[in-house]
Amino acid sequence: MSRGLKVLYVENDEALLGLLGQSIRLHPKVDQLVTARNSSEALEVAESNRFDAALLDVSLGPTSLTGVELALELRAKNEHLGIVLLSQHISAGYLNSLPDQFGYGWSAIQKSATLSFDYLVDVLENTAKGKTVVDPNTSMGVEDNANLSAKLTKRQHQVIALAATGLDATEIAKHLNLAAVSVRQELSKCYKVLIPNPKPGTDLRTAAVLKYLRDTRSGLD
Repeated sequence: MSRGLKVLYVENDEALLGLLGQSIRLHPKVDQLVTARNSSEALEVAESNRFDAALLDVSLGPTSLTGVELALELRAKNEHLGIVLLSQHISAGYLNSLPDQFGYGWSAIQKSATLSFDYLVDVLENTAKGKTVVDPNTSMGVEDNANLSAKLTKRQHQVIALAATGLDATEIAKHLNLAAVSVRQELSKCYKVLIPNPKPGTDLRTAAVLKYLRDTRSGLD
């Protein structure tokens, strides 16, 4: 593929949509990223855009099609669209349990706090070429599944919650009437609690925010 990827990302949690979407958008392999919060929005933008790959959260809320149902609708419009399903609950045999239409370019990966953006974009790229990628981390470890946010202090909860809105340490300090250096120290402690064993190259702030959002928002699936 000579040009960058054109990707549709569908996620019903707006904070995660903004955070993960911005990281994908800035990746050098991605030429265009369009986001949608539900199946209706996704199908609407698919009418006027032709994407190489779609990244779909499996659970999109009670008023939306599921990610699998949406995938089938999107593929009916574009038979060469690569589909990447994103969920916390991907088992080793997940793809084998899907309908027969899941033939060309279907992949499934875990929604994880330590998900590498390079890996994610590589999966999108390969799936857009018609390949199938099964996440090797199909059995989620106890550490990743645990609610580590429960270990945060009240102050740390306040700091990481504001970080999840996109504020930097200086702005968080203003909101909490703290010194910026104190906020940075609290953020560092949050990273150690939420991401105790980071993989090489992990963006700790992004990974910690993703983990915090997943622990504290029941809508994440």
